[in-house]
Amino acid sequence: MKGKEYSMMDVAPTVSAILGLPVPAQAKGTPVPEIVRDLAAGVERVALVAVDALGLYAFNLWRSSMPFMSALYDERNVTLCSVMPSITPVNFATMVTGTDLAGHGVQTFNHSFACETLFDVLRRAGAASAGVGFDGYTGGELLARFADISGKAGTGSDDLIVDKTIEIIDARSPRFIIVQVGRTDDYFHQFGPSSPLAAPMLADTDRRLKTMVTHLSAAGYGTLICADHGQHDAVDPETNAPKGGSHGSDSDADCQVPCVWTR
Repeated sequence: MKGKEYSMMDVAPTVSAILGLPVPAQAKGTPVPEIVRDLAAGVERVALVAVDALGLYAFNLWRSSMPFMSALYDERNVTLCSVMPSITPVNFATMVTGTDLAGHGVQTFNHSFACETLFDVLRRAGAASAGVGFDGYTGGELLARFADISGKAGTGSDDLIVDKTIEIIDARSPRFIIVQVGRTDDYFHQFGPSSPLAAPMLADTDRRLKTMVTHLSAAGYGTLICADHGQHDAVDPETNAPKGGSHGSDSDADCQVPCVWTR
């Protein structure tokens, strides 16, 4: 059953509440009580793993291909709603600031934050943070640039993201790590979120999530899994033929994403 709906701006305050730290100064969101209730006691480190473009629309279509994520979803979940525009840099920036585009000023991954971030809050508390993602993606070019530990993973399959995350956890154990699993977005753009070709790709994604969460849990992390935005099936306006996937609008398919958590 679909859980209560919250804003993407609530992610940063939730992480702050779990870690017992102040929220970023310009945050507009508030902590998600269900997540804080389950993770605040006894959790000293938080991992935020975001599967790019895995909206509720696609997740509900292909849940049978994601048994690990589905089991977590059946146990506890909430729905997060992307801020506008529902695109990757804007919403990853929102996850680590608690504010929207007007507040953080990040519209592309080349931009710099115009406000305080979770990275700053942790640094002020004497704690380290990490950002993981591919070169040429928001994880590698924005999050890794502003976190204390850069987790740029090069280019290739999302297995490299898993490897880089585990490498950082084993070597540095940051109090907060945010990870972009990026190839899902590429795949949906190419084929569309309702294409049957999504099923094997999401099965691989589910396997990667299980590997990461198993390692994170053993290292004492509380883990949130969510997405930055969803996608809708696009059509050619002249021929009405399928044209892969797209996002950026305020539609439910683009904005509603599942969020699960475990420890």
